Amino acid sequence: RSAMGTSFKHKNYIVAASFARRLLELPDMRSERNADLRVKATKVLQKSEQVGRNEHTLNYNENAAFVIDCKDFIPIYTGEESVKCSYSGSSYKGSAMKGQIDLTDGFCTIGVETIGLVTGK
Repeated sequence: RSAMGTSFKHKNYIVAASFARRLLELPDMRSERNADLRVKATKVLQKSEQVGRNEHTLNYNENAAFVIDCKDFIPIYTGEESVKCSYSGSSYKGSAMKGQIDLTDGFCTIGVETIGLVTGK
């Protein structure tokens, strides 16, 4: 919902139409409590399809699965090189952060494979 509105306000109409379509496909959108949102999404979809262009270029592919890089906040698409923190699950693009302290939790080493938190016993 917020992605659709933000894309529309920033004149990224192709992306806004994509978000509106995805929103309208949700099963909950048929209920009466979501009637206002359904109307808004329909209006955004119609207007976006009329204009049919994006004002800004985005680093986003709607058809590919991705996780967010916790340092630079960019998408890491499936198949791209990345390292993870075993404790928090935070992902980082490339191998530059390997061996450094995780920015999310502040105490684990990134890229170290472990079965969990190891104690002294």
